[in-house]
Amino acid sequence: MVVGARGIPDVEGGAEKNAEMLFPLVAAAGYRVVLLGLEGVLKKDSYRGVELRSVPNRRILKTDKIFYYLSAIRIARTIRPDIVHLQGLGASLFLWAYKLMGARVVVRYGSADYIVSKWGVIGRIGFQLAEFQTRYADAVIAVAPALAERLEGNGIVNNVHVIANALDEVPEAAVLPPPGEWEDGVPFVLVVGRVTAQKNIHAIVEGFRLFREKTKTRYRLLIAGGLDDQSYVDTLRSSLDQDVVLLGRCKRSRLEGLYRRCALFVNGSMHEGCSNAVLEAISRDCPIILSGIAENRDFGLDEQLYFDPEDPRSVADTMAAALADPKRYRADRSKFLSWPTVGEKTLAIYRSILN
Repeated sequence: MVVGARGIPDVEGGAEKNAEMLFPLVAAAGYRVVLLGLEGVLKKDSYRGVELRSVPNRRILKTDKIFYYLSAIRIARTIRPDIVHLQGLGASLFLWAYKLMGARVVVRYGSADYIVSKWGVIGRIGFQLAEFQTRYADAVIAVAPALAERLEGNGIVNNVHVIANALDEVPEAAVLPPPGEWEDGVPFVLVVGRVTAQKNIHAIVEGFRLFREKTKTRYRLLIAGGLDDQSYVDTLRSSLDQDVVLLGRCKRSRLEGLYRRCALFVNGSMHEGCSNAVLEAISRDCPIILSGIAENRDFGLDEQLYFDPEDPRSVADTMAAALADPKRYRADRSKFLSWPTVGEKTLAIYRSILN
């Protein structure tokens, strides 16, 4: 039973992308997989062998997750899963309940959510309590070495495995985005991710402004991601013009065309796990530049691809260098995992804990 992904397929979010790619492989290996998603997010009853069950979407304490997690416990008592796979740190808040009912528990540790500034005191305490409980999981899958090191610093070592996210198998024919204001021959720089302070969009926008002033060249900055944090979006409004465009949430079919046609992909996050957006860009051979945080450095890319995320001038300078010589800013795809390999590594963990 999978808990912690809002839904699949084609749902924005790292836990959701991981679930969409991983659990059909688990189902194909002979496991019955039941994924619990939110009502209104799930659009069908199954996906590539994975059973999909909707949980009512109710908000408690300004989040839709608490009711979801409690409902998952009730469903687990009914279907009695051998393994409960928790797709994120928040889902581990009730890890103890699954252990009490005798299930093996696997936690995907995709990010240390409690260090994100948007969470209040109660939220941070909840995430820290969830992280503390991961020591009692049968296995923890950290998606980046930096996250494994964070767990080790908190005394959680013996049950931790590092399995990164993977590159996509890229279709030959790209689906181009629908016509829009950027389709007039102006090349564009692409950012993919929710428009939040965590993704550091304000620094990228400011860096892009400095880049334009410095080079006197015309590019557009397209930002594809959910606009759920309205207060943060409002702080960006004054920086927007015809060449800085918030596209909002985009389906993967639309992103495919944007990746294929962008002059440069930028990830400026202050906090990440193992960014699926970065891996999607690498899969499509985009020139890329990334913030120099530990999780992005875990990709092992050449030093010139990284910039200081707290310095818009560093963003501008790195952007200028990459657009002047894009070949030097493409990653070696042979260094990364495939999703079938991620599936095999995960299945090996399942077999081990069941034995």
